[in-house]
Amino acid sequence: MIASKCLVCGSSNLRADRALSGRLVCNSCGTPFGVGRRVTNKTSIYNNFSLNNKYILFICILILAFILVVI
Repeated sequence: MIASKCLVCGSSNLRADRALSGRLVCNSCGTPFGVGRRVTNKTSIYNNFSLNNKYILFICILILAFILVVI
């Protein structure tokens, strides 16, 4: 067997799982070999930026409406 490391936890403790047709699975974390870490924060940067723009636009419209009502 080729000595490899898990991409998620870095453990070299791998076993062949019969339920997955002999696919290598990490004994430490249980993920199949070759599956990397999930990155969930890629789109959150863009979502937060667009939400901030929406709030700024809403506040500007609110201030403009308040000025028009006062005048």
